[in-house]
Amino acid sequence: MSEPIIINKQMIEQIFDEAATLYDRVGPSTFSQFGQRLVDLVPLVPGMRLLDIATGTGAVLLPAARRVGAQGRVTGIDLSCAILHEAEQAVSANGLTNVELCKMDAEHLDFPDQAFDVVTCALSLFLFPDVDAALSVMYRVCKPGGYVAVSYFNKTPPMFDPAFPILVQQSLAYHVVLQLPQPTGYTPQELEALLSRFGFHSCNMYYENNDIVYASVEDWWAFCMTIVGPRATFLSMNNEIGARFKNEYLAKLRSILRQDGLHISFPIIYVITKR
Repeated sequence: MSEPIIINKQMIEQIFDEAATLYDRVGPSTFSQFGQRLVDLVPLVPGMRLLDIATGTGAVLLPAARRVGAQGRVTGIDLSCAILHEAEQAVSANGLTNVELCKMDAEHLDFPDQAFDVVTCALSLFLFPDVDAALSVMYRVCKPGGYVAVSYFNKTPPMFDPAFPILVQQSLAYHVVLQLPQPTGYTPQELEALLSRFGFHSCNMYYENNDIVYASVEDWWAFCMTIVGPRATFLSMNNEIGARFKNEYLAKLRSILRQDGLHISFPIIYVITKR
């Protein structure tokens, strides 16, 4: 078997630039749902300053900005200019004036020490090549007594089960092996241990499995083309092989389609820690 290609920052930036206009807009709006859930678990009060890392189109940013109010401030950072443009449009459409958006690398935060009451990072730590550096600077920019809130995919059941394991097996059969910089799933205990290494404590953890239903296999495919691993895998093929790959994959998914659509498992861990 070929050695896996590790997806790097340049590839991640390009993928999100290309997928920005469709991100969280095909099929159910899952990231908005999970972003709101993370915000609901953080003890936010009006006037707080919050940093949202890998903010995307604003799944955490928008509800957080509403919660901290006009006297508070929310800053969102991301590698992708195109995704930040989508976030900026969402901020404007929601009439929010307490938001700042910056293109920035999560491993090299350009903010003073202890600048934020809360730091959030939703379903993104696995995209960071140097996750230790990212967690270290998250600790640095958070005020003592402040909160760091993270969400991550749980190991069980497998992420995006059953559709994603089928995709992985088919990719291996096509000798296309791409890998994200970090594991896409942790157990709650593993995630708590990772955060505690950097001094975070008083960990409150919540985990749930969400059954998300896609109306058709085509809707699921469109969603896959907005997330890093599947899109990178598909784009690594030429047009002819890619078309065959897609047709074979969708045929396999149709065999597990239920009457109301394609059921996909989204097992999420939410961790709220203190600095």
